[in-house]
Amino acid sequence: MKKPKLETVVSFAEIISSIALIISLLYAAYEFNRSKTLTNRDVENILYERMFRIDQLIIENKDLTNLVLKASVRSDELSPDEEMRYLAFEHIFYDSWESAWYYYSEGILEKPNWDSWNSWFMSETKNKPILSWEGNRKNYSGKFLDYIDALYRYKQK
Repeated sequence: MKKPKLETVVSFAEIISSIALIISLLYAAYEFNRSKTLTNRDVENILYERMFRIDQLIIENKDLTNLVLKASVRSDELSPDEEMRYLAFEHIFYDSWESAWYYYSEGILEKPNWDSWNSWFMSETKNKPILSWEGNRKNYSGKFLDYIDALYRYKQK
């Protein structure tokens, strides 16, 4: 029986290691995409939980419900303590929007998901008095502040 030459063995080993490398890279790419999908879902769950919390507060607290209704119709008639409570409640909304914005800006939230959330946030602002943003504006800075300011300036025109 003839022994294989060292050169043949080395070539065979290179082929096997190349195949193993390709399989490893494909697996790594698969896991990266899977991880990205899971992270995107985690972000969406965070946003859903925050919106659920807003709904829960409204459902469980009749006084807050009345305050939100009053603010949406006659925000100029809110007493200082009512305004403070209303703005604290609305802060949850803007904080959630800011989170979504930064998740998207950092590439964590994918564009179709961002577009859907952003569209929803924008439609919700149509039901809010300008006090909602003007009173919470001080809580934000940077590009998110500029982004929302631009939206409200457009809304006022």
